Order: sequence, then C-alpha cells, then structure tokens
Amino acid sequence: MAKKNKVLSVEKRALARVTESEKQSWWSISFIWIGILICIPSLMIGGTLADGLTISQVVIATVISYSLIGGLMTLTGIIGGDLGLPSAMCATKTFGDSGASYVISVISFVSSIGWFGVQTATCAAAFSTMMHIFGIGFPQWAGCILWGAIMLATSVTGYSFMKILNYAVVPFLVITCAYGAIHGINLMGMSELMAYTPAEPMTMTSAVSICIGGMAVSVVISSDYSRYSKSRADTLKASFFGVLPAGVIMVTIGGIMGVTTGQSDITQMFVNIGFPIISMMILVLATWTTNTGNAYVAGMACMKIGNFREELRPRVTLIAGVIGIAMALTGLANSLTAFLNVLSAIMPPVAGVMIADYYIFGKAKPENWYRVKGINWIGIISWAIGSVVGLFFSFFSAGFDSILVGTIAYVILNALLGKTALAGQGRMPLPGEEDEEAGA
Repeated sequence: MAKKNKVLSVEKRALARVTESEKQSWWSISFIWIGILICIPSLMIGGTLADGLTISQVVIATVISYSLIGGLMTLTGIIGGDLGLPSAMCATKTFGDSGASYVISVISFVSSIGWFGVQTATCAAAFSTMMHIFGIGFPQWAGCILWGAIMLATSVTGYSFMKILNYAVVPFLVITCAYGAIHGINLMGMSELMAYTPAEPMTMTSAVSICIGGMAVSVVISSDYSRYSKSRADTLKASFFGVLPAGVIMVTIGGIMGVTTGQSDITQMFVNIGFPIISMMILVLATWTTNTGNAYVAGMACMKIGNFREELRPRVTLIAGVIGIAMALTGLANSLTAFLNVLSAIMPPVAGVMIADYYIFGKAKPENWYRVKGINWIGIISWAIGSVVGLFFSFFSAGFDSILVGTIAYVILNALLGKTALAGQGRMPLPGEEDEEAGA
C-alpha cells in the first residue's frame, strides 16, 4: 500500500535535483512524448502540408523534421539527465539565474501556456460541433472551461499521473487514428491518393519549418522530462522513439485525411469520414495527453520565475492552467499558424545557446556546470541574435537556422567575453543545496 501511495502521490519536485530513486524508465518518458505528439495540431499540420505537398513529400518532410527535432531534444535532454534538473534550472548557467527567470522562463511560460490555450480552444470547438450533431447545444466557452479543467487536473498531480494517462490512452489513439487514415484511403483509393497533386505547391523548406515550429518548444523544455532519465542512452532512446515515429505517423495521417476528405479543419475531417462518436473521443483524448504536458511545463516555468518553494508546484501549475483556459476563451486558436512561425524563430535559439555552453565550453561534463548569479548577458545576446535571424533572415528553416546562429554567436561571444562581468556574477547554490554549500 505504501508503494502504491508513493506511485500515485502528487508530484512536488520542481527546481531541485531529481534523486536516483526518483529516476524512471526511458519507455515511460518516451510514452509522454508520444502522448504529446498524438494531438490535434499534429493532424492539423498534416492537413496544412497536404495543401501544398504530395503524400510522399509529406512523409519526407516529417522524417527530416522530426529527425532534427529528436537529435536536438537528445542534446538538450542529456543536460537535464546529467544534472537531474528541469530546463528552467539548466538554463541558469547559460543565461544566469535572473536571465533564466525573467527572460527564458517567461518565454517558456508564454509558449507552453499558449499551446495549452490553442489546444483547449480547438478541443472545445470540436466537442461543441460533435454535440451539435447529436442535437445537444453545448457552447464553446463551456467546453473550454470543462475540458480545460479536466486536462489541467492531470498536470497538477504531476509526472506519475501523466505517465499512467499516456499508458492508457496512447494505444487507443494510435489505433483509431490509423483506422481513420485507412478508412479515408478506402474511400478515395490508394492509386488516386498517391497521384494527388496540390494546386499550389509548397517548398520543402517551408514544410520542414512548419513541422519544426510545431515542436520548437519541446527542444527547449526536453529536460523537464529527461531529468528523470537513468542514463544518456535512455535520453537518446526516449527522444527518438518518442518523437520520430509518432510525429511522422500523426502528420502523415493528418495529410491523408486532409486529402481524402478535402478538409484542413480537423473537426470536419472526422465528420466527413463518418464516425462522429469515435472522432469526438480521439479529439478529446489527443488534446488531453498533450495539454497535460503544456500546463506542466508552464507550471515549471512559473516556479522558476517566482522561485517558489518546491511544495507549491501543484498550486502554481493550477494558476498557470487557469490562465491558459482564459486564453482559450479569447479565440487564440484562430492564430495557430502565426503562433507556430513565431515559436520556430524565438524558442530554438535558447536550446542552441545551452548546447554550445554545455558541450563546447563545459566539455559535456556535469561537474563543469554551475548556477550563475545574476544575468549572463552573453547568453541573452546570443539568443537574441538567433531569434532575429530566425524571424527575419532565415535561409533554410527558421527554427533550425536560429539554433545554428545562436550556437555560433555564443561560441564567439563567450570566447571573447566569457571572463568578463557580462558572463554573470559568479556561482550560486541550487535550491535545497544552500545548507550544504554553507557547511562546506
């Protein structure tokens, strides 16, 4: 009974190091990533890509995109796994403690809670449409509140409940989404599907950029989950097995359904296929598994912004989720494409700067990492340079370009200015380790 209570207890671990006894299997972490990727936006991205690409081109674009994402997530995830710390704390060396709190964590919060709002609104709209099919009036605002609250409850309880949710829901979602694609193929015919040519072609670089934008935040917040990894190999397996197959499959399914139904709106896709009850379950459950992660990460970012006590994580996550529900009520889902484009430029440079600091200057050794007091302006400036390039001067993919430029900028600036006051105000202890350092 004691063991069961431990497994199902509310998580209160936030900014302090994860202990060895708290480490999890790579498979459980992988399932969380799979649950995050099996979502409405993945299907919507597939429908968007199919408007400008053939189905084979959709597959190629997603394989390229999610391979890049998986590799980058592995690099950032190893940092969290080595240190046993969430992303917000891993960033305290590269950006300084204050920089990580008031710049990076704020960006992470806005991005994560923005996604929570986007998906809550989309889920509510789908649920309202489905209820209308059965002759039941259910306003979208009520759906935002109802499903937002249900999804938020899992985030508040923490990692163990998120793991159990994904174990239970992911197999069902994979089977039903695959059935939707197969049903669509049967309606249209495989030969006609493969012969499909879009009226207005999209470039491969644009397609890759859209896919990377959909997972841009995950590269930065990978450590929030990988801190529970037992080894670097586990982080690698969790990242690639959790991201690459699920991402390719879901986006491709979205593309197939978009072509076979003639719709890019996810709700109408399922309605046109002809199984509304199962469709409603897919839409709701897919959003649930993803939005738990969004609110969870937003809560972690809030913990760093306010430097709250560890035991306050559930309450802080609850408040963050309520903000996300409020954003859903404002119709944020209508600006999904623009939101993805901004994310693909602003978020990835954070990962690039952290990768450069940990692997190039820190030699990938945990003992070379430490929390920096104040603001590390070298990291902030490097991130800003990468963001500007991603927003205005991209030459391949905004997300990938901004990572590359941010990495190069940090390598150059840190080599020149790493020993100046711009690099922060020295070392400071981690949460829960203040007494140890004082005693030493």
